[in-house]
Order: sequence, then C-alpha cells, then structure tokens
Amino acid sequence: MNDHKENKTAAQAGIGLLAMFEQEVNALCGEFYRPSESVYRRAGSEAVTIQTTSGKELIWKRRVREMLANGQEREVKLESYSEVKRRKGMFDEVLEAICHGASGKGVSKMLGVSTSTVCEGWKARSKELLDEFRGRDLSQIDVVAMMVDGVFPAKESCVVVALAIDVDGNKHLLDFEEGSSESAEVVKGLFARLHARGLQVGTARRLLLVRDGSEAIAKAVRHFWPDAVQQECLVHVERGLCGKLSWKHQREVVNLMNRLRAVEGAEAGDEAFEALLSFVKGKNLGAAESLESRKDGILSFHRLNVPSTLNVTFLSTNHIENVMRNSRGVIGKVSRWNAQTDQLTRWMGVALLRAQEGFRRVRGHKEMGALAAALGRSGSVALSLRSASTPPDRPSAGEQIELVKGHRFSYQFLVS
Repeated sequence: MNDHKENKTAAQAGIGLLAMFEQEVNALCGEFYRPSESVYRRAGSEAVTIQTTSGKELIWKRRVREMLANGQEREVKLESYSEVKRRKGMFDEVLEAICHGASGKGVSKMLGVSTSTVCEGWKARSKELLDEFRGRDLSQIDVVAMMVDGVFPAKESCVVVALAIDVDGNKHLLDFEEGSSESAEVVKGLFARLHARGLQVGTARRLLLVRDGSEAIAKAVRHFWPDAVQQECLVHVERGLCGKLSWKHQREVVNLMNRLRAVEGAEAGDEAFEALLSFVKGKNLGAAESLESRKDGILSFHRLNVPSTLNVTFLSTNHIENVMRNSRGVIGKVSRWNAQTDQLTRWMGVALLRAQEGFRRVRGHKEMGALAAALGRSGSVALSLRSASTPPDRPSAGEQIELVKGHRFSYQFLVS
C-alpha cells in the first residue's frame, strides 16, 4: 500500500514538472503544431534525473536549440529545469510560502523564479497532498463520534467537512465534499466515500454524530446509520435564538445556554432546557415552538448520562470551526475561485492535511471510555451490524451503489 502511494505521488510530481518545463518550451518555440518564427526550435527529448519530494525520478525533458547569427546552433538550458536542479525541495518551499500567506509574485521574487513556475509548482504539490489526504486508509480508526458541518472557505463556496474522534480522544479529519450542507445528496456522497475508504462506524456501538441544524445532514445520517445519536450543535442553536430575539434579551439567552452546556445528565439537561424554553416563550412564540420541536436533538448528549467534562467537546462542532478559522489565513488570500477547475478542492485538501498535523486530543479524553460504554450495544446486535456494514469497493464518480436498506442514490465527487 505504501509503495503504491509513493509511486502515485512520484508520478504526480513528474507530471507537474513536465508541465512546468513544457510551458517554458512553448514560450521559446511556440505551440508544438504552430511553431513561432523565433531563433529557437525543439530538438527532441532527453532522459534526466530530478529530485522530487519522493526522491530521485527519471523523466523525459524537451530539448531546445538556438540558431546563432553565424548559422550554428547551441543547446538552450531551460531556466525551470536549472531551478529544479538547483533547488531540490522547491515544491516544498513554494508550499510553505503560500500556506503562510505569501502571494505567487512574492514567492517568485523570493525564489528567483517566474510566477508561472511558482504556480505550476503549487498546483503539482497541492495535487500530491490532496491525493495523500484522500488516499488514507480509514479502516483502523475506532470511531466513537463524528462531527459534520458546512463551512464557507469563500463567500460563495460551501464545503461539508467530516471529523471523527476515536476511543482515545484523537481527532481525525476524514474528508470533505464541495457543496451545500442543505443538500442531502452532497452529504450522502461524502458518507459514501468514507465507506469506500474503509471507515467502520456504528457496529460495536452506536455512533454519536454532532451536526449543525441542517435537516439534510440529519437525513443522510439516518440513511447510513439509522440508530445514530444525533446531537445538534448548541452554538448554532444559540445563534438562531439570538437572531430571533431583541438585543436586550440576548444576554439572558446566552446565560441560559451556558447553563445547558454546563449541566450533566438527562434530568439536569431537561431542567435547563425547560428554563430556556420558558424564557423564549415569553419573548417569541414562534422561536419557542421551533426550539421545542428540536428538543430531542438538543438533549441527545445529556441523555447519555456521561461526565460533563465531555460537554465542551460534544455539544458543538467547534473543532471543525477551529480548523477553518486557522485555515482562512491561507485560503482567504485567494481573491477569485475558478469553479471550472479543482482549485478549491486542492486548497481544502492542503488546509485540512496540515491542520491534522497540529491536532491534540480532545478535552475530557480520559472519559472517552464512559462515552463508548454509553453508546454500546449487545454482542449479537454488534456482530450482525458489523457483517452488514462491510464497505463496498471504491466507487467511481456518478456510479450507482447500494449501501443501506436497499436504497440507491447517485452522487458525484472530485477525485483529483
């Protein structure tokens, strides 16, 4: 498996370098079938050894010759090839600089190469990291809880992100899907890819899934894991209530929500919720009715009767929000997204993969055993579900697959 990934990464690096070299050759000689009237011409190819992030690679590079005034020719050294030979880790330098907010022009000045060379280097390296992010095997993660939330890396672009927390309290960014969290098909496409990559959840125990208030996410969760414990993010609940009440009542809503976030167990949770509901009823009947209809989703975690030290982790989707907050310093530098390419997908893949490197265990991780026990099932039920949830072969884009209760659906996603 590792050899296959390394070979694939090396191939992607080689493709990126060849594209970079070809761009310079076209600038000198013109397009292949429409050569310019310049003094430069193509002169075949040669095998060269270059250093990529995966080690030494043998590639075939175009040769260019220049016609001199005396009628003789000489070999032209491509600037991009010379720069790659001089800077063995140029792709990584480009990656680090751009991820720290530098512009393409700024990086080109720093490295002494053209802006087009920087862009090709960034595309090639970000493509490698996206493939690495989406090529990881998920079958070894002992998932206790999952968080799913729709985030906006750009004003008009929404991405649904899935994050898992294992039995030891470690966080794992699983994958993402470009599209609105209000679309059940988008979320189903994300979950289907997680299944195809070997993710095993909802077998030995029920899945705790923390989500925003999207009904589309709730529908997709019921489709894949019918008995999952779905907990609504209380931060989203608080924002919704404050948006429906006068500013002078918002402070009390915040105080009552903080009380709900702090209490432990089903009984205390019910008391805190009733206090909140009673206050909202006196201020906005419509908001109170909406709040009451969502009671089960708001109190799902409290009804597990686990230690309140886990509340700060599992009563919101803040772990995903924090990842995006840290990533916006990089992604926010992009002023225009090209929807016709995989630009957003590559940037998100790099951002999430780098965020994963700095993860620590969640607060209250010592109590994860209690949460796993509260979500547990009997042995016979777990065995039957484990055999029924064997993930299918990796599907292709647009393929029809059958996963749960014979329901079929189609989905599309970018595999770049």
